[in-house]
Amino acid sequence: MNGRYIDVDGFNTWYLDEGSGPTVVLLHGAALAVDAEITWFRTIEALRGEFRLVAPDQVGFGRTDMPPGGVYWNRHRRADHALAFIERLGIRNACLVGHSEGAYVATRLAITAPHLASRLVIVTSGATAPYLGGDADREWMDAAAAAYNDPSRFDSEDDFVRTSGRLSRSADPRFEAILRANYRRAVEVGQERMFREIPAEESNYETYVRLQQEHIFPYLDALSIPALLVWAEDDATVPVARGLKLFERIPGAEFHLFRDAAHNVMHDQAEGFNRLLRSWCAG
Repeated sequence: MNGRYIDVDGFNTWYLDEGSGPTVVLLHGAALAVDAEITWFRTIEALRGEFRLVAPDQVGFGRTDMPPGGVYWNRHRRADHALAFIERLGIRNACLVGHSEGAYVATRLAITAPHLASRLVIVTSGATAPYLGGDADREWMDAAAAAYNDPSRFDSEDDFVRTSGRLSRSADPRFEAILRANYRRAVEVGQERMFREIPAEESNYETYVRLQQEHIFPYLDALSIPALLVWAEDDATVPVARGLKLFERIPGAEFHLFRDAAHNVMHDQAEGFNRLLRSWCAG
């Protein structure tokens, strides 16, 4: 896929912009070697005949500039950059789609800049959903720590690719090829070091919920655009019960569950996911 660069508040920001029609903004999550291409390549290929699909690399990810000093920007701070990016392109009335931490960004934009959004899609997002409470959270916290926080998974390309497999249901050679290239770029630009030094409030799941408690939950009752929640039955890091608790907080929302899919539901169930997204974003 051929991306392009644009200056957004002093950051050289790389993004994909393909197809024509109603605009869909696709926002990726946050983990080492994650970017717009690896998250959305199947979605873009499936829908670019009917929509304009815009997918930026957020600050510190992919080909976009690293934050000053290589200091990790949390999802709330990245929402400001995403807003500036959308405004820089002159986008209005877009269907906002966010996966994982990208869903926090998309939801925050729907809350603070509803004129930019026509619809919202939240995809299996532990960065947006409520916690279950007490011991009920222990299992998914352990699964998330194994998937994201184990420092040994950064030691080599092969270790990283092997442990990243926890986020999908089956082997995916095309995904793996992009992941390997992204890992090598992450090491080259310092992203791997950034993730080794990630602030405690971003790696400690006891405190990680604070941002959605402060900046998402109090405003969901007043959300003014239709919202769709897409969850995966086999995502050990964000169980269905958490998705349902978020669903209960958004008046008029819809909920769709994919079976035989883990965190990377847009790849595990690409055909069904893209069919659902096509219908929802078309209104």
